[in-house]
Amino acid sequence: MCGICGQFNIKEKVEPSLIEGMCTALAHRGPDDWGVYVKPSIGLGNRRLAIIDLSAAGHQPMSTASGRLWITYNGEVYNYRELRKQLQSYGYRFESNTDTEVVLNAYHKWGPDCLRRFNGMFGLAIWDEEEQRLFIARDRLGIKPLYYYFDGTKIIFASEIKAILQDHQVSRELGAEGILNYFTFGHSMAPNTIFKNIHKLLPGHYLTCVPAGGAKLQMEIQRYWAPPVPQPSEDAGEKYYTEEVYRLLMESVRKRLISDVPLGMFLSGGIDSSIITSLMSSVDPSQVKTFSIGFPVGGTAFNELDDARLVARHFGTEHHELLLDEKDLTQALPDLIYHYDEPFGDSASFPTYLLCKFAREKITVALSGEGGDEIFGGYRRYVLENLFARYPVLVGLLNNRVVQKSFVNLPKFGRWQKTLTAAGTQDDAERYASWLWIFNKEMRAELFGEHTLYELQNFDPLDVYHRLYNRNGNECVGRLLHIDQQTWLPDTYLEKVDKASMAVSLEVRVPFLDHELLEFTATIPAKYKVRGLATKYILKKAFASQLPDKTLRKGKHGFAVPLEPWLVNKLGGFVQEVLFDERARTRGLFDQDYVKKLYRWHAEGKGLYHRHLWLLIVFELWCQRFLDGKYASMSLPGSSNHVNGI
Repeated sequence: MCGICGQFNIKEKVEPSLIEGMCTALAHRGPDDWGVYVKPSIGLGNRRLAIIDLSAAGHQPMSTASGRLWITYNGEVYNYRELRKQLQSYGYRFESNTDTEVVLNAYHKWGPDCLRRFNGMFGLAIWDEEEQRLFIARDRLGIKPLYYYFDGTKIIFASEIKAILQDHQVSRELGAEGILNYFTFGHSMAPNTIFKNIHKLLPGHYLTCVPAGGAKLQMEIQRYWAPPVPQPSEDAGEKYYTEEVYRLLMESVRKRLISDVPLGMFLSGGIDSSIITSLMSSVDPSQVKTFSIGFPVGGTAFNELDDARLVARHFGTEHHELLLDEKDLTQALPDLIYHYDEPFGDSASFPTYLLCKFAREKITVALSGEGGDEIFGGYRRYVLENLFARYPVLVGLLNNRVVQKSFVNLPKFGRWQKTLTAAGTQDDAERYASWLWIFNKEMRAELFGEHTLYELQNFDPLDVYHRLYNRNGNECVGRLLHIDQQTWLPDTYLEKVDKASMAVSLEVRVPFLDHELLEFTATIPAKYKVRGLATKYILKKAFASQLPDKTLRKGKHGFAVPLEPWLVNKLGGFVQEVLFDERARTRGLFDQDYVKKLYRWHAEGKGLYHRHLWLLIVFELWCQRFLDGKYASMSLPGSSNHVNGI
């Protein structure tokens, strides 16, 4: 696992010092080695976290024997041994035991089609010296990130935005799309980022860049893979599906145990992490290390340590636990703001980061249960949307004025009440997005105020849901899974885990997101995923004999953080200090009276606004870190103010 970066510049000479500076910005992603390859128009950089073949033979950037192709690579291709044998049969010779060399020779042999042969996670760039062609690619599901800046004469790419910003010619101007995406969903939505001119390469896509005559570059982006749209198919029966799910997930775990460094498992005690732990234990019961985290407040709502201990004892793992409180949050926030590069509003990034830091003391690679919900149907919203699809009268009932008013008048009018209120809409895509948004359209209008909103209103954050929410007769659950696999999963959960783990030089692997497993689950009828009020039905059936009964009966929990009580009580002073700081008041982006109103309502218990306040806190701290410092001269969309560099 590594951090990659580079620049292709047709107009100006690429400076080695710039590529070296980009590598330095990515040092946390690869503490074991680093290298650069620089020619007048191209520069490639790499920071290496050695996982497979720890020798110097894995040094990057790496070239073919002829020196024509050069690669900087971040990721793991788990079937590299099989591909290596195949390439050897074509006459290719290898100087290392790395998957990097296999990826490089696979591109030499098959070109972009090599991507379809890879089973793994990756962000990579390959330079063809002979054709003066830069090839950049990201794995199918977006497990590994890849960002780029393109202005027609140069392209700059990196695993993280902070490396791109090492080029001081890159503007830090904020984009309206990035701002609205963040305050709607709590994170950016690819291909947009918070920065107007920096984009994220979409999962399952590759980019090529070549000279176009004069001082111009031509960039082209193509898709090589998409999650299959689930289609109703012949029912092969519960027995077949359970056996295949077990077999494919077992094979996925086996692949992801390939390593020359110590491995472990993040164990929450929920279904997904418990299943991966059981499979790891079946491969090597004496070597499994598990890591769990909890909060000493709120009982089981914020502490799953008892559930994790039960599973750890059941499989005899070497178990490690960490307790966190609000002081850990405030101490970790500066690191989180720095490492996420963009405002990232999922408060679970905090325990995820500290769990990764805790685990890194003993391991270099961890397996995680991300993705199980998005391929097997694990969210409660799938249950309700399935009911709405089967019984449309429920939507009409929720649209009744009396019912709507009763929701609003409930004490602590919060997320679920607001979502059920929004569920009354006849727009299916908007209703589904309502489960995920934080500031809805009306709240965004109040937050930004009339003087700024009109400049942002040409972009609708829900456009992606309208585009993906097709009505071609697909099963409701399958349609929602397909949407989440392309939005919620890569932009929230995978982003969260990658940044948190690589901040401490820890590689995280996600067995549920093996593309062969995902492609198979798309053929499973929805009734085997969501059955009545039960979620992940077929997954639980497949592993019923392996897990403790209590684990099987455990409801959906998620990585909950006790923000609600903290922001009112122990962190009340911190919240006011950040939100009502002079810098926050003078940025000119928000209606400060509305921000004060949100805080007062939450403090007085008139509603659940902790998630809204958290987004505002993170955004302000991010502005202070990324905009108020050196080289941050730019204007905020919809604002008459300028944030000037120091």
